[in-house]
Amino acid sequence: SEGSILSGATVVNSVLGRGVFVHSYSVVEWSIINDNCHIHRHARVRRAIIDKDVHVPEGETIGFDLDYDRQRFHVTDGGLVVVPKGYVFAR
Repeated sequence: SEGSILSGATVVNSVLGRGVFVHSYSVVEWSIINDNCHIHRHARVRRAIIDKDVHVPEGETIGFDLDYDRQRFHVTDGGLVVVPKGYVFAR
């Protein structure tokens, strides 16, 4: 979408909203990343829907350990991880 930036990242079979920045060395696969999200360096996202205004921190993984993801997010029966709007990751 308009204003999205891929800077040395890999994005496969995914949809990016407006103003999305996918930083170097990160990977996004089979996901929907909504407006104004940042996927920071070395982060990995697979089979996820990330709502607006979420900054996925450096090195974070989403969609690879569904048991861990269930502690933080909603995970569908089919294994799709849903990250809510404006979610702030614990440091």
